[in-house]
Amino acid sequence: MKGKQMKMKMKLSRVIIILMVTVVAVLFVCMVAEAGPKAVRIDRFEAIDQLGPNDYDLETLRIDDPENPFVSIYVTHIIGTGFQFSDPSNTSIACRLTGDIPLDKDGNQIINKSTNHDIAHFSKSIGTKEMKISRAYDQGKNVLIYNVYTTKLLGGSLKHSLSVVPLGKPLAP
Repeated sequence: MKGKQMKMKMKLSRVIIILMVTVVAVLFVCMVAEAGPKAVRIDRFEAIDQLGPNDYDLETLRIDDPENPFVSIYVTHIIGTGFQFSDPSNTSIACRLTGDIPLDKDGNQIINKSTNHDIAHFSKSIGTKEMKISRAYDQGKNVLIYNVYTTKLLGGSLKHSLSVVPLGKPLAP
């Protein structure tokens, strides 16, 4: 009887260890997983919460649109400091035309005009919240529209911000 209990405890210990390793691996992947282009840190500075217990850093990132490299996307977001499992969802975005728009042999702009296209996302908490950047195109005004927004697995409110990049004169319909 004692040998049987010992074997059961050993099996249970192995299962618990496997589960713990799996959970840690999943959390690590969720925290460092980023899709899309590489973000370049432009600035990071401390923003102190005067009336509360939390201190935060504001970080400004630059992401170049991978399919329209003549557009640079600047995002500022809050990073919690200390022992916090989730960063606040507030974000800000500004996009600028930072290069020449390529032209085809007929003089037409070469632009990726895909809409509802997520071009980047970043983890904001341990597997439950993400900051995403999407792109759309307004053909009537010939502008690219970039949205930064946060998603949360359960509950929460959607936080978002928008920026528009004019690409020259509106195109004929």
